[in-house]
Amino acid sequence: MAAKKILIRGGTVVSESEIAPYDISIEGERIVAHGDKGQFDSESFDEIVDADGLLVLPGLIDPHVHFDSPFMGSRTDHDFLTGTKAAAYGGVTTVISFSTQSKGGSVLKNLEDQEKKALGQAYIDWSIHGILLDASEQTLSEIPELVNRGVPTYKCFTTYRHANRMVDDDGMLKILKATAENGGMLMVHCENDSIIEYRLKSEIEKGNTEWIYHALTRPRLAENISIQRIIDLMKVERAPVYIVHTSTSESAGIIHEARSQGAPLHSETCTHYLVLTEDELKKENGYLFICSPPLRTERDIDTLWTAARVGPIEVVSTDDAGLPVADQTRLAEGRFNKVPSGMPGVEPRLTMLYTEGVRKGRISWPRLVSLTAGNPSRLFGLSPKKGSLAPGSDADVVLFDPDVEWTMSAENLHMNTDFCPFEGRDVFGKPKTVLSRGEFVLRDYELIGTSKHGQRVIRKLDSSYIY
Repeated sequence: MAAKKILIRGGTVVSESEIAPYDISIEGERIVAHGDKGQFDSESFDEIVDADGLLVLPGLIDPHVHFDSPFMGSRTDHDFLTGTKAAAYGGVTTVISFSTQSKGGSVLKNLEDQEKKALGQAYIDWSIHGILLDASEQTLSEIPELVNRGVPTYKCFTTYRHANRMVDDDGMLKILKATAENGGMLMVHCENDSIIEYRLKSEIEKGNTEWIYHALTRPRLAENISIQRIIDLMKVERAPVYIVHTSTSESAGIIHEARSQGAPLHSETCTHYLVLTEDELKKENGYLFICSPPLRTERDIDTLWTAARVGPIEVVSTDDAGLPVADQTRLAEGRFNKVPSGMPGVEPRLTMLYTEGVRKGRISWPRLVSLTAGNPSRLFGLSPKKGSLAPGSDADVVLFDPDVEWTMSAENLHMNTDFCPFEGRDVFGKPKTVLSRGEFVLRDYELIGTSKHGQRVIRKLDSSYIY
């Protein structure tokens, strides 16, 4: 059977380097050519997609989601079925979720279990990161095979000692060494555990249990010190590192300084750190805004937007990790330290970055594409198939209507939750049509794809980019 031919005609294409009007020819799963309007013979295509008045973007990549993940007595809102559905509505065509090693267990076994859960349950393409909870001989011995199986990125924590998730300096050095030797990249959640536990004990003893104390017991210093510590360890064992969810103005400066000295260091921030402040934690429903690191201040928001525009921040992810509201309410017991940490966000990212970023002059459209498509594809071994509209790339395409004005709420989103962190905000823009490898997932704002479509992406890092 001949591959289906689709012409996307009349749109304004946004790449990392330009915004220009041209048509895109798709054959089967791939983009095959670009051309000026009218250059292609319409009769030679099976379908014409009218993109007049729309922006044509490469499918977004969200490299930081937690689908079907256990945490603090609960489990995240989204599994692969519901999560990839919501992602598609948000213009995302590839997600990378996490597979959490059981303490003392096999990383590879957990990976296999996660793959079984995802197969046939995804509207869009997907991949997996590992989470390493220790640096045991077994864990270190499995890193080469993890990389060989197309999972070259994995995360460690510098906190959560109480939950047996923390990796100490000795373990971090061993993992950095194994990472360098096997062509991987280590992702790190950076918060100083000693500072957090010291502050936590002090505030609880004083009877301070309000939601805002989540932020006050996880101070900016805890993040800044931890990032600097990782940078210092990288001087002993040089390996690529990706700092997840950068949230403070100082941490952006620390990362910038390390990169200027040649450290193979990369970083992201998340949508909520660019929009929300710790004031959300002062509200009655503040427990729903508990995330780690915590929300910060307006000053941090301003600095993070600058860092997203000019560096060192290379990616804006979502860290989608919302938990059922009923579970959060039940487990909280009225105390901030009992609340499972995490917020949903896989769907709103593109609209929020356009509304708060592009429309307010904080970032350009090409930079938005870099932060959400181009850079994630290169950093996480998805390039050249993903993150680009170049001929030869997968036909992952988003037709975005910038003129739609709407009020965001949990009711008009498609996430598997009745909570939206951006509830009641007047926003602009929405994905109208989304293609994943040449197949329509979303068309005219309606889901028409199938959960059998999404495929696992085998990833291999490009050392010339991550170093």
